[in-house]
Amino acid sequence: MFALAGLAAAALVLLIVAIGVTIWLCRNREQRRADGKTNVGGVVFLIIAYPLSVSYLVLFVLLMISAFTGESVTVG
Repeated sequence: MFALAGLAAAALVLLIVAIGVTIWLCRNREQRRADGKTNVGGVVFLIIAYPLSVSYLVLFVLLMISAFTGESVTVG
């Protein structure tokens, strides 16, 4: 259970970093365009980071619900 809690903490940190990168990309969009730089790396990171972090957090929440209630939690 501690390993899953650590994984959930890492997913939460990844989600916070992804939100920070999103805000940074939005604030610096015009400056990066003026410099001729692209946001491809940041966008690729966000496309990977958001689904990965959210899916791990949802998995952890479902496992915690299952552990405390003693019932199997299914989605769908």
